[in-house]
Amino acid sequence: MTRVWEGFPGGGTELLALLALADWSDDDGRCYPSIPAIAGKTRLSTSQARRIVHKLISEAFVSVVGNEYGGPPGATRQYRINLDRLTACMDATPTACTHASPTAGVDARGTASTDARDGLHGCAETACTHASQTVSEPSDNRQDVAQARSSRKPGTETLRQFIAACKASSEKIIPDDDPVFDYADKVGIDQEMVVVCWREFRDAYLPSKKTQADWRAHFRNAVRRNWYKLWYLKDGEPAAWTTAGEQARRAAA
Repeated sequence: MTRVWEGFPGGGTELLALLALADWSDDDGRCYPSIPAIAGKTRLSTSQARRIVHKLISEAFVSVVGNEYGGPPGATRQYRINLDRLTACMDATPTACTHASPTAGVDARGTASTDARDGLHGCAETACTHASQTVSEPSDNRQDVAQARSSRKPGTETLRQFIAACKASSEKIIPDDDPVFDYADKVGIDQEMVVVCWREFRDAYLPSKKTQADWRAHFRNAVRRNWYKLWYLKDGEPAAWTTAGEQARRAAA
């Protein structure tokens, strides 16, 4: 825990999660907590805890050393805190140990954000100044949009109207605890695939006048049923890109 306090360059919930792992660890940095256990210890939701742990893994502060894609019933992933990485950060200059490979989230334009916890933000038509900031509008505009939205009957909202309403109310298009993230984690669909799927989904429906009562549920269906054939699965392995998926991934880059 001392190594984490002194060597980890981040803060907030990431620091809290890494301290929790350190508290469980042996002298070599190995521990075996479940995601629900991490969530309980850090006072976070399960989906938030899962994405923070994935971010620590992507930044090489934590490695998965066992049961990466599941194991016997009841088995949990086995983690190791990379003590050498923390030591290197302790010895480095302040800018030499920044988060090198942030976990991709998705903003409303379908581009990767700097933190998976950001989810999908309400910044549909203009670039976000920073992916972790939620775009807001003047209060009178928020009220106008809210009133217009509430006056529409269920099922009469286009995707463009839904995104605009989220933007105006500073509401995330897909909130952090949306079931789509838990589903993706469970079956091995990585965050970039969710990003690319959102872009394909958005490009398909944004010009359309098609309406939905629940666009979030509609997007979940797109991921669960792999509408755009972006990935394929093999038993015991994470999802891998199809040819169509790789093409869409490059177009989204």
